[in-house]
Formats: sequence, structure tokens, C-alpha cells
Amino acid sequence: MNEEKVSPKVIWSIVAAAILGFSGILTETSMNVTFPELIQQFNQPMGTVQWLTTAYLLVVALMMLTSAHFNAILSKRQTYMIGLIAFVLGDVIAIVAQNFWLLLLGRLIMAVGTGFALPLVFNIIFTSVPMSQLGKYMGFGTLIISLAPALGPVYGGVVTYTLGWRAIFMIVLPVVIISLLIGWFNLDNQKPKSKNQFAYGQFALIGISLVSAILALGKLQSGKLTATIIILALVAIIAMAGFIKVANNAENKLVDISVFRSKAVVMALLIYATSQVINLAVNFAVPQYSQLTLGTTTMIAGLILMPGSLLGSIVNPIYGAMYDRLGANKPLTWGSLAFLAIMIIFSVMAPSIATIGLTVVYALFTVARNLTFSVAMTAGVAEVKPQQAGDINAIFNTVQQFVGAVGTTVAALFIQTTGTTKSAIATQTATGFGHLIVFSTVIVAISLIWLVIFMKNKTAK
Repeated sequence: MNEEKVSPKVIWSIVAAAILGFSGILTETSMNVTFPELIQQFNQPMGTVQWLTTAYLLVVALMMLTSAHFNAILSKRQTYMIGLIAFVLGDVIAIVAQNFWLLLLGRLIMAVGTGFALPLVFNIIFTSVPMSQLGKYMGFGTLIISLAPALGPVYGGVVTYTLGWRAIFMIVLPVVIISLLIGWFNLDNQKPKSKNQFAYGQFALIGISLVSAILALGKLQSGKLTATIIILALVAIIAMAGFIKVANNAENKLVDISVFRSKAVVMALLIYATSQVINLAVNFAVPQYSQLTLGTTTMIAGLILMPGSLLGSIVNPIYGAMYDRLGANKPLTWGSLAFLAIMIIFSVMAPSIATIGLTVVYALFTVARNLTFSVAMTAGVAEVKPQQAGDINAIFNTVQQFVGAVGTTVAALFIQTTGTTKSAIATQTATGFGHLIVFSTVIVAISLIWLVIFMKNKTAK
């Protein structure tokens, strides 16, 4: 690799993997606007239907944990092909699904494909791009992927309104084929020499921990602290403690958690996780509020999110270049303060905000949040040794998906309704939406503490 130049094959490899990841996120974000319709069609409550997003993100998170292992034993093309095959299989199942549970199965198989694709994008960047251009190409890869949440809501809304929700999965297939053509001719097919064995025990422990934690959160919709919730929470804690102990002592590691010895890495991860959990919670809640309280169609619900999501995609490369030029401190500080200011405004307006106001505030929310989110990951990666890039990539991407599942679950808890009339459902949704935004504002304020600790302990620029 030339010290300062990146070859066209590397760039097209990033594009191919990013398009597959884009397709996974597109279907995920487009589903949120379909929930009111799916609730009626399958006669399932919001708490059940939201698992189409929550379970999807959870599986993506678990698959991302395996990315360091597969990067060590498979070529980039092999990793990509496994992801593509799983995605297409799940997509076809979703298209033909005649009941909710078959649709959920299809979504889970698609999640396996997305879980392979997303870490591959950043693995290509970390292993093929010079440090001097890391921010630029992180922004480039993120730009392609972040177009999905920009287009997802309006795509889901328009397609569902005009063709029905199944067309969401039909239309995405040609996009995946384009990705295949690009990837097959550009992705490196050289298999690594490593004979790394998969850490099944560690994977089982962290899988049990994450699944139990999400199930415990979901059970809170009953409004009571039941024995089941306590048991699930204890299982999650014990399994995570077991994973940490085993991972610290094992020669063959699922991921190298020694990266957490750096306070700067921990704080960067907390900043990153905070912005993501709030982002997914808001992205889930806005379409529900729009349709159930404001009475909009699925198409309008999607259009409300589109300007903000598009702006968020456009600024990502700018934020990457900003990091290359200024380092982490200034962009993170500016982003965190802007994020908090917008959340305070949002929390004041949320209980009764109308369509135009919601569109504008969401756009400002996305622009501010993305600065914090994109720079936090790059700053965290810069704190570790080059040989730990695969591990830190797997950790950040896993946390991104897991806290996304947490955000979706929390949002569903806040906006759950018990009313039987449209007016009662509208009122309960508005109240829950307002409480969710206030809760999110408090979390953003707390993250400023993590920012201060990060700046005191970071060693990179």
C-alpha cells in the first residue's frame, strides 16, 4: 500500500461492503414506520412487533462479536459472501412470510448478513488505509451506510403506502446484486494464515448476557418489578462477569478486552453508546408519535425523518475531515454541547410538537448527534495498537447494535398504550414521547462527564 494513496480496489471494496451494510440498515430503519400497520395485520401488540427491530439489532450485535475471529481465518471476499447469502435468504423469507413469527425469522437471518457486512467495511478501512487518511475514509464508509437511515423511513413509508410492506424487501434485492458485482471483482480473496479457533464458550456467555438484558428490559412493559425481571438481570450480570473472567485468562479470545484498560477507550465508547441509544430511541418513537398522535400516513411519517437523516449523511465526511485536521477534543466538545442544547429544545417542545416543528428539530438533532457519534469511534480506535484494530472495531460495532436494541426497547416502554380509542392512544403516545425525550436529555447531559474524563486521559491527537 502506498503510504498516502489508497488504491481504487480498496475504495470499491469499501463501497461493496458498505452497500450490503446499507441494505441491512435500510430495511431495519424502514420497518419502524410500518409498525402501526403490522400491529393491525398480525394482531400483535407494540411490545411484540418492536422485536422486529430489537431482535434484529441484537443478532447483528452478536454477529459483530465474531468479526475479529472471521477476519483472522477468512478472506475479505469470503466474509462478504457469507453475509450476502444470509441476507438474501432472510430477505426472501420476509417477502413470503404469512405470519409475524415467520417474518421475524426472516429478519433474524438478514441480521446475520448485516452483522458480517458492517464490521467488514471498517476492517477494510483499518487494514488498508493510512492513519493520515483514517478520518476521511471512516467518513466515506459511514456516508454510504448512513444514507440508509436517511432513506429508510421515507422508503418504508412510501413503499408501504403505495405497494405494501413486502415490497420493502423486494426492492432491496437488486441493490444487493449490484453490491455482489462490485465486491466479487474488488474484494481481496487472500485467506489469512491464522488458525485461530472460535471461542465458543466466550460467545455463549456474552450472548446469554446480552439476550437476558434485553429480555429483562422488555419485561418492564408490565410496569412491575417481577421475579422474572430480577432473574433475567442477574443472569445477564453473572454471564457478563463470566465472560470477562474467561476472556482475560484465555489464550484464544473472542475479542481482546484488554483495550478497556485505557480510560480514554472506555469513555469514547460510552460517548458513542450514548449517542446511539438516544438516536435509535428517537428514530423509533418519532414515526409512532407522527402516526398515532398527529394522525399522519406512513409516507408522511417517513418524510419527517428524511431531511435530518440526509443532512446527517452529508456531514459525516465533513466530520471525518474535521477529526483529521483538529483531533478529537474540539469536535467532541462542539458536538456534545450542540447535542445537549438541541435535546433541551426538543424536550420542551416534544409533548405537543407539530409536523413541521418535529421535522426541523429532528434535523438539528441528527446533525449535532452525528458529530459526537462519528468522532467518538475514530477517537477510540486511535487509542489502541494497530494489531488491536479488529478487536476495537468489533467492540464498537457490537455496542452500536446492542445499545440500538436497548434504545428501541426503551422507546417502546415509554410510548406503550393501553387505550382503546384513537384519542386515548394519541394522548398516551404524546405523553410517553415527551417523557422519552426528557429522559434522553438527562442521559446526554451525563455524557458530558465522560467527555471530560476522555480528554484528560487520551493519548492520541
